[in-house]
Formats: sequence, C-alpha cells, structure tokens
Amino acid sequence: MNKYKNRDRDPALKELDGIKRLLVLLLIKAGASQGEIATALHTDQANVSRMFPSRKVKRFEIAS
Repeated sequence: MNKYKNRDRDPALKELDGIKRLLVLLLIKAGASQGEIATALHTDQANVSRMFPSRKVKRFEIAS
C-alpha cells in the first residue's frame, strides 16, 4: 500500500506538503546543503535532490 495515497485526496495534507516544499526551497536558496536538509527531514539527500535539482535553484546574493 502506498503511504502517500491519501495525500492526493486530503486538502490539509496537500497544503502541508506545499508549505514544506516552500520551506525547503527557502533553505536551499539561503545556502543550506541538500544533505543538511535531508538530515533535518529524516530522509536521504536523493529525495531532496529530486524535489529541487540544485542546478535549477539560484541562491540569494548577499549585498556587501
């Protein structure tokens, strides 16, 4: 049985998943590594990489 089967049906879980994705994107843009994010989410770096390929995300530029 697929553990994510109900995510497509439950609007609350879909919203939470969207919020998580936005927070992960913010962390990547701020300079956190995919490995650090994966550790915090208790998953592998490969899962984070599939969500957000790092070559497609530009990091914040810090003004001096």
